[in-house]
Parts: sequence; structure tokens; C-alpha cells
Amino acid sequence: MHGKNGVNDKTYLFKQSINRMLQHIIDLPSGQNIMANDIELTKLLSISRTTVRSCIKHLCEAEIIKRDGPNKVVLRQPIQIDFFNIENKSSTKDVQIEKYFLDLINTGKLLPGDRFSELNLAKNSGCTTITVREFLIKFSNNGLIEKIPRGRWRMVEFDEEFARELVSFRQMVEMRAITELLKLPMDNPIWQELEELLTRHKVVRADMENRYLEFPDLDKCLHYAIKKSTNNRFTNQFYDIVSFICHYHYQWDKTGELERFTVAIDEHIDILNNLITHNTAGAIMSLERHLQSAETTLLRCVHGLES
Repeated sequence: MHGKNGVNDKTYLFKQSINRMLQHIIDLPSGQNIMANDIELTKLLSISRTTVRSCIKHLCEAEIIKRDGPNKVVLRQPIQIDFFNIENKSSTKDVQIEKYFLDLINTGKLLPGDRFSELNLAKNSGCTTITVREFLIKFSNNGLIEKIPRGRWRMVEFDEEFARELVSFRQMVEMRAITELLKLPMDNPIWQELEELLTRHKVVRADMENRYLEFPDLDKCLHYAIKKSTNNRFTNQFYDIVSFICHYHYQWDKTGELERFTVAIDEHIDILNNLITHNTAGAIMSLERHLQSAETTLLRCVHGLES
């Protein structure tokens, strides 16, 4: 299916929208074979009418649905090959705008409440306005940014309730993931990956005062390694959003950064040691302690940014 009609040239937003429409079809109540109408789909998926029409055309060509007057009738249930594999498939420009945008946050150039335009982002990042717009739409679903009129966006602020719900979901996903990870056989490549990650942690920890800014990358690597053992498409999609918000929101607060990262890297090393030695109880307790610290940090940052 993916080789037909030039589909490989389609954008990330198109592929993501197709995947979400396919899931919408799967989730229809038993006995129902009519999709949501176009207006409902624009709201449900936070995409334009043009993108909806393009996606519907694709699903019709794939003979998954057909148009019947104003209705879209489901002809068959989607199968695995109907979904696009969009994990780690970003183009060079997609990566470029994401890195540029996250660097703005990480360096304190974009703070909660700040406004910015698609045009300026495109100009300063060297990307097209289309690439920038798609990136912003993709991340607007996570509550970190919101659209305002005339091609402008605003960084939003989170309250304590939002932060607690976010952390609760993260804990649920990662505690499940680490138990799945510990079940993997000894010849699984993950164990070598964790050994190498432990070595990287120890190198940074030995010169923390000068290298503490390398910790965010280590943090991302460890949590991704734990999370990927679940191999669950839906968990991965939502967890990427959670990770993005948790990590980059507390990047806005630079106070006590060295101390925070030092505590966190020690917790990481403890987790890694327990994982590598297959100490199940120790690994679970270490991760639980680390996630509680992360919750405290995030809530402190939320309060600090609101004050």
C-alpha cells in the first residue's frame, strides 16, 4: 500500500493523520461502519479540512472506505500494513526545525507566555514555513504551545494539576516498561546498550561540574531504552509527548541545575546497575525513586515559573 500513488512522498502530518484515522475506524463501536464527518475529523485530529480530504482520498484508493453521499462507509478493517511506520522517519528538515525549536527552549530564549511566528522560525531555522507549520501542529497536541491568529503561536504555562496528571501517566508507563525489560533474554542487544549507557553516565559523573549539560541527552537515552521494551505503538506515541513536556518544561527553570542533574545522574547509575545485574526488585525501586524525584522537580519548576 505504501508504494502506491507516490505515498512515500507524503508529509509526516499526512502519515500521522492516516494512522489516526485508521485507529478511529478500529475504535468504532461494534456494528457501526460510518466514520465521523469531515468537520468532526478536523476537530478530532486537529488538522485542516484540506488534510482531511487528502487522507479520505487515500483511504478510498486503498479500498478501506468509500464515499456514500455525505457518509464515509467502512469497507474493511485496517491491517498492520495499512499503517505508516513514522517512527524515526523524520526528514533532515524535520530534525532541523525540531532541534532549533528545542534549543530555543533549552537556552531560555522561549519562555512560558512568549509569542513567536511561523515566519520568524522558518527564517531563523533555515526551514520552509510548511515544515515549520507541520512541526508546530504536531506538537500543539501536547499542550506545550497553542495557536493564536495570523500565523503566530504562544508558549503556554502548566498548572499543578496538569503536571501531576502528566507525571502519573509517565510513572504508569515506565513502571510497566521496566518489568517488561527485565524479562528480556540475556542475548538481547538491550543489555549491551545499557552497559554502554552506564559507561557514558560514569564519564560525565566524573567531571559533572564541567559536563553536567550533557545530562539531558543521557536522560533521554535511558528513558527511551526503558520505554521501548513495551513495543506498543500507542504507548510510544503518547510517551513521546509526555517526555517532551516533562523534560523541556523544567529546562525553563535554570536555578540549581547542576545540583538537580547530579542527583538525577546518580539515580540513573543506580537504575542501570540494578538492570545490568538483573536485580528486579532493586531496578523497580530505583526507577520509582527516580520518578518521584522527577515529579518533585517538575512541580517545583511549575510553581517557580508561575510565581
